[in-house]
Amino acid sequence: MSNKKTNKKDNKKEENNINANNGIEVSFEDADENEKAAETPETAEGGDTNGYNIRDKITDSIAEDKEDKADKKDKKSKKDKGKKREHKKLRHGAMSVIYTAVFIAVIVLINIIATIIFDKYPITFDLTKNNKYSVSEQSEEYIKGISVPVKIKIFAEEDSFIAINDYTKQANEVIKKYCRYNDNISVEYIDVDSNPNIVSEYADQNVEAYSIIVETESKDENGQPIKDENGDPLKRVRGVSYMDLIDLNDEFETEAQNSYGMSGEDYLIAYVGGNEANAFAMAVQADIVDASTADQAFISAIMAVTDPDPVVVSVLGGRDEYADITYFRKLLLANGYTVNDVNIVSEEIPEDTDLCIIPAPTVDYMPEEIDKVEAFLNNDGQMGKNLIYIASLSQQQTPNIDEFLEEYYIQVGSGVILENDMEHYLNYQYRTISDDISETFAGDTPDDARILVEMARPIVLLEDEKGNIGTEAYLSSTDNASVVDPQSGSTLENGKQIYAAVTSKVSFNDDGTADYSNIFVLGSDSIVSNQYMSISQYQNREYILNVTNGLTGKQSTGITIEPKVIEGKLFDITADQISLLKKIFIGVIPALTLIIGFVIWLRRKHR
Repeated sequence: MSNKKTNKKDNKKEENNINANNGIEVSFEDADENEKAAETPETAEGGDTNGYNIRDKITDSIAEDKEDKADKKDKKSKKDKGKKREHKKLRHGAMSVIYTAVFIAVIVLINIIATIIFDKYPITFDLTKNNKYSVSEQSEEYIKGISVPVKIKIFAEEDSFIAINDYTKQANEVIKKYCRYNDNISVEYIDVDSNPNIVSEYADQNVEAYSIIVETESKDENGQPIKDENGDPLKRVRGVSYMDLIDLNDEFETEAQNSYGMSGEDYLIAYVGGNEANAFAMAVQADIVDASTADQAFISAIMAVTDPDPVVVSVLGGRDEYADITYFRKLLLANGYTVNDVNIVSEEIPEDTDLCIIPAPTVDYMPEEIDKVEAFLNNDGQMGKNLIYIASLSQQQTPNIDEFLEEYYIQVGSGVILENDMEHYLNYQYRTISDDISETFAGDTPDDARILVEMARPIVLLEDEKGNIGTEAYLSSTDNASVVDPQSGSTLENGKQIYAAVTSKVSFNDDGTADYSNIFVLGSDSIVSNQYMSISQYQNREYILNVTNGLTGKQSTGITIEPKVIEGKLFDITADQISLLKKIFIGVIPALTLIIGFVIWLRRKHR
């Protein structure tokens, strides 16, 4: 028994030493008590305690203590990080406030500087639809080159003028841009009620309230003002109508042309009794205005009053003229020409006239009227004058005019030109297309220009050159054309025909120079008709203006003003054109789409 007790004590002592080495103080007595307490009836009888003893409890206690310490350390770490984050947030917020303040200060400074610059220089941007306040680059360049004072006068207070509608507001903005581009351009608003005498000063311009004019003082070659008979400076004035400020839409223009045989503008003016201001107001109210043309209108007027050598055109009437040259007239006016009407029956051709236009008279000229035209061209032997004669299939016999032209070795024949080359007529053989164009006086006409001509009488050159007169074909058909009698349909002639030609008479000066008087003869009024000159598919407009500029010697301004151009298809396209369109839309475009899609797919696949 004693040995067993001794061994038991020794074992407990050894266990106590082991626990002591592990840093746990447990006495033998405590161990005995704990062991006895742990002896339940189940253990005493050898029952299962699931292997859980005092040592496991101690181990769990140690682990829990470590976890508590770790949690406390983690909470402290998170608290420290939170403080740092708050500090960083405050610091970034302060910097944001500083950056915002600096940014606002810079914007304000830029705005102040920009305002000063914009007031002095035209650094502006137009972000409106269709750039309605914009001035074209050509106009800007032209305005900057003006070297003489030009004044734009509006006979109304500025607030009243811009309050009329959006288009007068646009016009006002355009004028202000001109003034910023060039100090020689200025604008003046005049209240007619406060200045009743001002109207009398412009009686020849029919000035009234809300009128617009552009004027400059005429100067001689030395730059000195030219005086009139009263000793006052001679002014050159061009009015700008309200209808000049807008373009009517294509639908209305087409309807007016088809229903009334006149342009939309002419129809509106006639409808309101001839008052352009009322026609302007009606167009805006009816919402048939396509765009503002203020830039074109004012540039045109400025060109007219600043041209150092203005060209004066006289349209000769009084003989039931067949050709309607309304668009041709507008084209000339828009590009700085001065155009007036002369009744050849009762009036003399003004001395300052540079170019006369005879628009297909249906009644022949009398001999005295022919004499007026001959005297104009001869110009007392100095030449330097020009005539455009427009023939038409609708004319009656004009033997006096025919004889006059034959003296210049040119003749307008009978019959009508037909084209037998399918690529040179449009729908009908009498509606022909000419691309055989002389380079003489062609100016900037494109090399691939195509001129549309309908029902043309053939022009015959009686001599290429004889004496002091020479002739030249300007527009010709293909070699496959023919001339037929419009009544019987019988063929009168086969081969190449001439649509338009020029005959020139020369006068040689003592110094070896030469002066010419020219007659430009058109075999059809369709070449300068309102319809064919106002469409964009063919180059009638550009060609006729270039030839007119070349004949008259009008200096090129580098800018061409074109009145209303009706875009779109006005004629049925040809079979070849239909075939080409099918190939493009059915073949080319889908093929390109597939190729592009395949390339994109390959690139994405190999990324």
